Amino acid sequence: MFRIRHPATGGQRYREGTGVRRRILTGSSIECSGADTVIRSRFDSPGVSLSPCMFAALVPGLMLLAAADAPTPPPEGMLLLVGIIAIPILIAINGFFVAAEFALVSIRRTRVEELVNQNRPGAASLMAALTDLNRSVAACQLGITVASLALGFVSEPAIHRLIHPLFEGLSDDWTRVLSVFLTLSLITYMHVVFGEQMPKLAALQEPELIGIWVARPVTLFGRLTGPLIKLMNGSSSWFLRRLGYKGNGDEGEVHTVDELRLLVEDTEEAGLLDSDAADMVLNVFALTDKRVRDCMVAREKMATLDVNSPPDKVMEVARLGAHTRLPVFDTTPDKIVGIVNTKDLFFLFSTSGAVMLEDALYPATFLDPDEPVANAFRLFRKSHRPMAVVRDPQGKVLGLITLEDVLEEIVGDIEDEHDVPVPKLKLARRRAVLGTPKPHASGLTRPVEPREKPKPP
Repeated sequence: MFRIRHPATGGQRYREGTGVRRRILTGSSIECSGADTVIRSRFDSPGVSLSPCMFAALVPGLMLLAAADAPTPPPEGMLLLVGIIAIPILIAINGFFVAAEFALVSIRRTRVEELVNQNRPGAASLMAALTDLNRSVAACQLGITVASLALGFVSEPAIHRLIHPLFEGLSDDWTRVLSVFLTLSLITYMHVVFGEQMPKLAALQEPELIGIWVARPVTLFGRLTGPLIKLMNGSSSWFLRRLGYKGNGDEGEVHTVDELRLLVEDTEEAGLLDSDAADMVLNVFALTDKRVRDCMVAREKMATLDVNSPPDKVMEVARLGAHTRLPVFDTTPDKIVGIVNTKDLFFLFSTSGAVMLEDALYPATFLDPDEPVANAFRLFRKSHRPMAVVRDPQGKVLGLITLEDVLEEIVGDIEDEHDVPVPKLKLARRRAVLGTPKPHASGLTRPVEPREKPKPP
């Protein structure tokens, strides 16, 4: 610190400061006493005596030095350098938060749960960010806004100084207009391409990879700015409620059945799902709209047994019908008394030689024709019998439904050897071509004898 004193001013201090250059004179003073002027220094305690003429010549230089030591704004070159360095940094920060936002809203929660179960590094942080998605997205939006505003504040003067000399030959008005136009155009281009579009496309194509990479920093930023984010979220919810919106923001996390159908179709078109598998999934969705009457076997096609039928008649129906289970009625088909399994009938016949239906009956289960097909599934599991009789509220039997009937609504027609019998002539031709043995009634087999070719005349 230095002081300039003169007796004419009564010892008034002209300049005082602590600049870089002033450190050279720190602890020094210029004092005038009578005709002499003394410069005192902490290094030169006796001081140096100057005449009034020398003092008059020295003061302007000391005043100029004091003015130079005053606080001044940094040079334009320094501002330009700082701005140019800050521009890519701010664009990168903006792009980071853009990529984080798109990755968090596009990644599937089920996939993240799978990664957590696999102990994938970073998956736990990603799940934490998805658990409080509103705060995570708000943190990304806050980061984008701050980075964009800072980019505009820093980049505009820096780029303006950089391109302004290109228009020095024009008038001041045209120079100002063209400089501003080119500055905004260049900033907008860099901001949109590098700070918006590229991060967005990368996040949409690789949400899993980018989500794991950004989850931890976004979560930390959300915690640091928690009070501000809470204020913004609360304010947004308050204004939305004033406008009549009652949602809680979680509706978009659940897909409707129609949306799931579209997802299955898109997955099939992308080649990630087999067409048969896609058809089965779509049939499952369609099954929820179907009723029992849509899947049942009509009464006219039912194979039934009368509980009062003689044993020979029972065995004939069981042998020729080729059905595993048969409804049993008493007097009239509308009075179903139970279900019989033909395997039990054959077992009883083989052991005792006689069949009594009462000994092989199971309780019958019933369904209303307008019940959802899903109720048939539940009834089959509960009763442990994959067959139910369909009857209306008045007790009239309309048909029956089996587990196979329901499965055919999902996987298509299930045909066995009884549904599509092979013609005997076609079977004989197959054996002749393949050379397989022909069965005899006795149970023995013999090779198929080739037919003799007719001799030419």
